[in-house]
Amino acid sequence: MDEKLKILKMLEDGKISSEQANKLLEAIENKSNNIESKAKWLKVKVIEDGCQKVNIKIPLKVIRIAAKIGGKLNINLPEEAKEKLAEKGINLEKIDDVEKLNEILEEIEKEAPFELVNVDEGTKKVFVYIE
Repeated sequence: MDEKLKILKMLEDGKISSEQANKLLEAIENKSNNIESKAKWLKVKVIEDGCQKVNIKIPLKVIRIAAKIGGKLNINLPEEAKEKLAEKGINLEKIDDVEKLNEILEEIEKEAPFELVNVDEGTKKVFVYIE
């Protein structure tokens, strides 16, 4: 049974007041709004001489699944990306289990959208961001 219908059924049965039902319904609405606003993608773009050479879009959910399957992740990020993550209190080199990775991803999702790397060297540009 849907959460909202359960609340309405409790109200109908007199188990909760209309004020309590309203608070519960608002909490469900806030919960669904927070879920929808979470970051979903790690994106990487490389542009050279005005042409897009790389356009990668990885769902964060896939990163979680890969961590569960593969255990530890060998993460080789550019130093600039590591520095940006460090500014947010994230050190990927110390990830030693899936639970810690999930905590990091949750924090990333809360802070998103944000740019991890933005390199502009004339005709070569690299962008890594969470959206």
